[in-house]
Amino acid sequence: MAFTWGDAVRIESFAPAELRPGAWASVCGIRVIEKENEASAVGYPLGTTMYLVEFEDGHSVEVPEALLAPDESGHERLPKDR
Repeated sequence: MAFTWGDAVRIESFAPAELRPGAWASVCGIRVIEKENEASAVGYPLGTTMYLVEFEDGHSVEVPEALLAPDESGHERLPKDR
């Protein structure tokens, strides 16, 4: 896994519009697609690491690892006790 809980990430510019390309978010959940029905439901292959990320406005969305990059603009990680 490239990221861990609380990491600041940026959604890649080539991500679908509903994932808010270019926006920064914080990782608040991580899972790996392990079953075929899960893969079919989200449209990504088995073994894909999915990150639940939360944006500044509180909206959250699940994003595959390939569509995330480290956010290097100075945003801080989520506090551990959140």
